[in-house]
Amino acid sequence: MAKSKIIKELANKEVSLEVAFNRLLIIASDLNNDDLINWATNELNGYSKDSKIPKYREGKMGHIVYSGINGRMQVNNQPLPLSIFDKEPLDYIKVNYFDQDIATIEQFAFGDNGNIGLDLTDLAGIVHKKTSILCLKITMQFPKEIFIGLLSTIRTKLLKVFIELDKEFGCLDDLDVDTNTKDLKEINNKLNIIIFEDNSVTIGDGNKLKNTLFQKLGGKK
Repeated sequence: MAKSKIIKELANKEVSLEVAFNRLLIIASDLNNDDLINWATNELNGYSKDSKIPKYREGKMGHIVYSGINGRMQVNNQPLPLSIFDKEPLDYIKVNYFDQDIATIEQFAFGDNGNIGLDLTDLAGIVHKKTSILCLKITMQFPKEIFIGLLSTIRTKLLKVFIELDKEFGCLDDLDVDTNTKDLKEINNKLNIIIFEDNSVTIGDGNKLKNTLFQKLGGKK
């Protein structure tokens, strides 16, 4: 039976993911598991373009809307079908990751910001060429449910990691583990499989649309 307080707190959603990752970071330092340390650090601070991005954090396609001039009419937040775009721009969109720190993701999911938007105004030239629509702003909208789902995935992985650590080392409440009698290589392999269970990660290579970022819809870049 699980006895560590952190496991109960995570299961009952009584602790923030930021706090849980900070606790994991302390324990990970005793395991000499660079992947676990990097995972906790990246989730806490956000993923840089050179970080290994877990598959579960890859950006999903949202709904594209535009504001601008269509014919003689000025329109706001009207939908743009994905069929307008060639494969190459869509590939650029797909390699944009949800790379913010965990506290920001929680704010996106549970804050009062409304939908979150990714600025795609750089694609206005493609839209104008194919449709003659003059786009002054193009945004891909992401509903809160996407971020809530991401947090659920991360919480489950964290819970599994702490359960495995509890099984191997006993109570984790003191954030200290005795590694002298344990096969750390085997334990670390199990932990890494939990985190990267699809056995593949993607290197962020900077192939992002120029000047694009997550922002509140209607807010500043």
